[in-house]
Amino acid sequence: MNPTSPSPTIPPPPTRASSALFDAARDRCRAQSLAVWRADTAGTLVAEPDEPGLAGLWLRSGTITSLISTAARELAGQAAPQLRELFPGCWLVPIIHEARRRRTALTLAVALSPAALDAQTFRDACAASGLDLHATRLTMRKVAVFDAAGVQRAASALQWMVNDLAALTEHTDVVQGFTNELTQSYETIDLLYALGRSMLDLNNPERFIALVCDRLHETLPFGYLACQFVNEPKLVGQLAGRLLSRGTLPNDPNQITSAMSRLLTRPAGEIRGFLAADANDAHAQDRPTEGRILVQPVTLDGKLAAVIICGNKHGEDPQVNSYDMQLIEAASGYTGAFLENARLVRNQQAMFMGTLQALTAAIDAKDRYTCGHSERVAHLASRLALASGHTPEQAERIHISGLVHDVGKIGVPEAVLCKPGRLTDDEFALIKLHPEIGHRILKDIPMLEDVLPAVLHHHERYDGRGYPHGLSGQAIPLAARIMCLADTFDAMSSNRAYRPAMPRAKVLEEIARCAGTQFDPDLARVFVAMDFSTYDAMVAQHAQQYGPQRVVLAAA
Repeated sequence: MNPTSPSPTIPPPPTRASSALFDAARDRCRAQSLAVWRADTAGTLVAEPDEPGLAGLWLRSGTITSLISTAARELAGQAAPQLRELFPGCWLVPIIHEARRRRTALTLAVALSPAALDAQTFRDACAASGLDLHATRLTMRKVAVFDAAGVQRAASALQWMVNDLAALTEHTDVVQGFTNELTQSYETIDLLYALGRSMLDLNNPERFIALVCDRLHETLPFGYLACQFVNEPKLVGQLAGRLLSRGTLPNDPNQITSAMSRLLTRPAGEIRGFLAADANDAHAQDRPTEGRILVQPVTLDGKLAAVIICGNKHGEDPQVNSYDMQLIEAASGYTGAFLENARLVRNQQAMFMGTLQALTAAIDAKDRYTCGHSERVAHLASRLALASGHTPEQAERIHISGLVHDVGKIGVPEAVLCKPGRLTDDEFALIKLHPEIGHRILKDIPMLEDVLPAVLHHHERYDGRGYPHGLSGQAIPLAARIMCLADTFDAMSSNRAYRPAMPRAKVLEEIARCAGTQFDPDLARVFVAMDFSTYDAMVAQHAQQYGPQRVVLAAA
């Protein structure tokens, strides 16, 4: 029962789709008591029966395998291989595998009749392999069920079955191909739609770039993705010099940064596409990993703004393909358009803020005792807004309110603003007009619509005794209540024509005393606990710029 004659070596079976077809044919043959071999188009055996026990040992014996191998080479050379008898009662059924009318392989099925178990060849195979003849016959009787007519019918049925399987497989491949294309199209449309929808958030370019990296890494089957920006703030703003990555970067991160920095020194046309991984690659020093990587530049006004790389591709298709390149190129185009729009908005905002600062400087210059006042009030108001729970975006709008809160003083005579003594009632009435004058000046500027309440009501008091409308409590807009505190703090801390600046401790004591009458009590408690170090630095800067007597006598 121990085999002594090894069978000839058979190469491992191919791993392509034809193997799946062979497996299906083998399973159907096995259900019909047929054992099968597989041969390539040259007649070389590439797969043998995998039946267990004595039946498998006999089928894979050197004697039987030699017979099958010889027959396979002969049948491979025939245009229409025919059924043949290997020895009395043992038939070899050739089944042709074709794809697109070309032969791809042969399945060779062995059919046994009861007479085959008494044939000399059967005996020789058992003897050569050290198998017990009686036990092997008992085992093989279960599959030795054919006769000549039955084998002929089985051969025809098996060929039809394999042809049908091949057609089904081909149709399945076509359907799978269409499915893959539809999936890729959907993923492309979904990614581009998501990017297009997010392009409106021009004030947060880092969030948009993070979305680009996330979606590309989710959609493309790469192990890692990285995006490196040029170190040019005028071109890419706050993204200058940034490296964003997803997945597991290979090697040392510093090596990645170094390689991508070198890529950024090249013209965009030289780095578009994928870099080969051979030793003769001209870009070898710029490859952060072995294997092919996909490289895509992001351009802005014809200048290289960033470079995106993807590497360590996995999945069924490990090669960089046109779909990968088209998708990353489309994402790059959206990124370039976004950066261009973000730069326009950034420049527009800078011009807007510059105009506001020029306007506030003109206002402050009109009163020699208030130089830098609007800038300091804007700082204090935005810090109080953050400390009281406002978002950074809301605090930024309150900062702008602080810059323009006194714009109405343009309409107040300088003689009144700079009068070195107590104002008359008529003169104070002119001063009290500046919130409404400022409101009228700014009301037709769409970008300042949300700052108007703070401009109009920053002199209202919590107890209702303020101006211009005598609002009280929560009826006063929150931004105006914040502005009131910041404005009063800086006024008390600054030299005025009618009095010197008050010490810091006295100013904070006065704010705490007036909580609930002049000021919102909740905001007052938050305000007195704030850190004024940045404010003091601004005071020092303004004192150096305009002269100490025109700004603050004592900050602390």
